[in-house]
Amino acid sequence: MLETKDLGFVYDDGTVALEGITLAIDEGEKVALVGPNGAGKSTLLHLIAGFRMPFTGKVMVSGTALDRSSADRVRRDLGFVFQDPDDQIFMPTVEEDVAFGPRNLNLDDVEGRVSMALKSAGIEHLAKRRPHRLSYGMKKRVAIAGTLAMDPKLLLMDEPTSGLDPRSRSELIRLLRNMDKTMLIATHDLEAAAEIVDRAIVLNVAPIMEGSMRDLVLAKAVLEKAGLEIPPVSKLFNVLDSMGYQVGALPVSMDQAVAELTKVIEREGRHVHAHIHEHDHAQGDSHAHKHKRASVEDLSEED
Repeated sequence: MLETKDLGFVYDDGTVALEGITLAIDEGEKVALVGPNGAGKSTLLHLIAGFRMPFTGKVMVSGTALDRSSADRVRRDLGFVFQDPDDQIFMPTVEEDVAFGPRNLNLDDVEGRVSMALKSAGIEHLAKRRPHRLSYGMKKRVAIAGTLAMDPKLLLMDEPTSGLDPRSRSELIRLLRNMDKTMLIATHDLEAAAEIVDRAIVLNVAPIMEGSMRDLVLAKAVLEKAGLEIPPVSKLFNVLDSMGYQVGALPVSMDQAVAELTKVIEREGRHVHAHIHEHDHAQGDSHAHKHKRASVEDLSEED
């Protein structure tokens, strides 16, 4: 579906944005590009989409080499979802905005495409609404629907979870996880990536590592070099492991955490103990504390 070989790009002022990018994505695969701000994630998506030229190396999309002469043809196989949906939405109503791409490309069955895209994004009820009056999360869905209406073979997404409240973020993660599309997602949200993608590529101008999200959170040196932190749920299980409760596989997503915690509880015979430090400032010593030990059987439903 997508292949790059020794891909590189240098800005006009001489700044090296990317170098030595070699990757391959198969049909149906979901891959995350993870790295800190300024790592080149967005630039790489722009190169693949043919937004920035010239570049060194090679980009192949569905077997076609990307260059100036083939860019328009290659873009028909790609769907690009920008980080800020306001950069992408401009028509008076949601359905008109979703229909813009298919109409502009003279695709058939525009009405059917719009209906399919709205349903896939879960926003059929917003068809007649003015997109600029929607919440930020709903605007992101409109932008995704507008891309899906063109039925791209590869979906490129730039920081899809950024700027979202917790509920909107969870809903979008679920939407992308269940979507039957080949995806390349640029993000620094490792927890979200773990719930969506099959594997991750760590990028900081040049590739640093490639593997599963679990491989990534175990590679502390790689995370430090890339300026990334492991998800909170992984930190929690690191603490459990240090307390003597052996963790079979370090979870990265909430679903993985629930499954792993269930195994720990079953293995420990439902006697999972937590160490509680209770500080007693009334004694005048800010460092004085009492040490308690509680098991899951001691906790009420309210606790």
